[in-house]
Amino acid sequence: MENLYKLDGKVPILKAIPFGLQHILAMFVANLSPITLIGLASSLKQTEIAFLLQNAMFIAGIATLIQLYPIWKIGSRLPIVMGVSFTFVAILTYVGATYDSWVQF
Repeated sequence: MENLYKLDGKVPILKAIPFGLQHILAMFVANLSPITLIGLASSLKQTEIAFLLQNAMFIAGIATLIQLYPIWKIGSRLPIVMGVSFTFVAILTYVGATYDSWVQF
């Protein structure tokens, strides 16, 4: 069990599967919710929201891989799932709802 808490320790497969599923589910909710909320408040079309969601998942995957497999000094070599932040949801929903007529795709 002490090997589990080392930097390069191996996690037993019966523990790795639930941990991995937990990370994936948490990433989906945390990554997709802010974009959906902002898109709906901004009166975006469903196709535009879907496009934003797809791009967010793609970039989150790249950022997660960089965290797992560092490039030079960038990355932590830890099982960190990267994604969109809820930090700006309030201000972006306001901006999107107020200035939605300015946005022309």
